[in-house]
Amino acid sequence: MSEIDRTRRVAELVKRQLSMLIIRALNDDRINSVSVTGLTVSRDLKQSTVYVSTTDKTLEPSQIEQLLNNSSKYLRHLLSQKIALRMTPKLVFKYDYSIQNGVELTQLIDRLNKNNVA
Repeated sequence: MSEIDRTRRVAELVKRQLSMLIIRALNDDRINSVSVTGLTVSRDLKQSTVYVSTTDKTLEPSQIEQLLNNSSKYLRHLLSQKIALRMTPKLVFKYDYSIQNGVELTQLIDRLNKNNVA
């Protein structure tokens, strides 16, 4: 049970630091609006999956993933300087479609409600 708490604490710490590093350390206007929506860490703390999302529609989700995954070694290095861990987890970025899906579902419900009222 304490192992689960530890991975959860490490995940939250990495998520907070990584959110700031993406904005401050990567001087790329294309990903300034990217936010970290979730982060999971493997039980052995060697790898983490970072879920990101953005409201900016200039880039495709696959392009955002590619930009961040190309910068993952650099971000991992910076992260190791900010967080005192024996081993800084490898970072793998994936686009989080849940916000986009939620907005589409809300729009669909609004359209259905508008049609039922009329």
